[in-house]
Amino acid sequence: MNVGDSDGGSDHVICMKEIFQTLKPRSLLEFGLGYSTKYFLDSCKRVVSVEVITHGYGPNRLQNFIRFYRDYSNWIPIAYFSGFQGDMSWAPYKYLGSDAVYIAGSYQCATHQHYKPIDDFYIKELGEFVSNLVKFNKIEVALIHPTLFLRGDIVESCFRSIPVVVAHNTACRQTGEGVDGFGFKRIVTPPEYEEIYVPTPNGTTVWIIKKPEYQILIDKIKQLKVQ
Repeated sequence: MNVGDSDGGSDHVICMKEIFQTLKPRSLLEFGLGYSTKYFLDSCKRVVSVEVITHGYGPNRLQNFIRFYRDYSNWIPIAYFSGFQGDMSWAPYKYLGSDAVYIAGSYQCATHQHYKPIDDFYIKELGEFVSNLVKFNKIEVALIHPTLFLRGDIVESCFRSIPVVVAHNTACRQTGEGVDGFGFKRIVTPPEYEEIYVPTPNGTTVWIIKKPEYQILIDKIKQLKVQ
C-alpha cells in the first residue's frame, strides 16, 4: 500500500499501514472505498465497505469498484441508499435507508451547519446501521472517508462499539482554522478513547479505545504524530 499521494488525497494510509502492522485486525469497516480497499481485502478476513448513494452521489463509484474487487470472497460491499430513485437491483448488498441521511448531508454540504438541531433522526438511523454491522461482523477498525459530508456524525456513531476509528481530512479540528465541511470540530471524544492527530497533509485523526491490549498501537500512532 502506498503511503499517500503528494496532494494528500490518500495520506491517511500511513496510519492504516501502522494499524495493520501493529494490530493485525481481522475485520474492517470503511465508509467510502477506493484503491486502498485492495490492501484491506488482502490483509483482512472480512472487509465491509459502505458507499452512501443519494440523489447527489450516484452509484458509479461503487459499481466501478465492484467490478475491480468482485473476486474477493471476504468483501461485503454495501450500497446505502438514501434519497435515491434509480435502479438498485445491481447492488449485491443494499440498505434502504430513509431520506434523512440524504437531507442532512445536503444541508451540511450547502450550509456547513449541523442538521441535528433541526431533525436528529438521521443520527439515530446511522447509529442503528453501524450497531447492526458490528453485531454481525465484529468490526475492529473503522475508516471514515465517504463522499458524504456527514463524516463527523459517522465517526461518533462508531464510538463505543468499534475499538479503532480513523478519519481523514481532519486538519480543521486540530487547527481550528478553515471550513469544517465534514463536521469534525463537533465530535465529542468519549473519555474511554485516546484521540491522536497525525499531521498528514490533510490531517488524519485516530481514536483508539483505552484498553491494555491497544496500548502498543496508541504508542505507535503517537510516534507517527511526532515524526
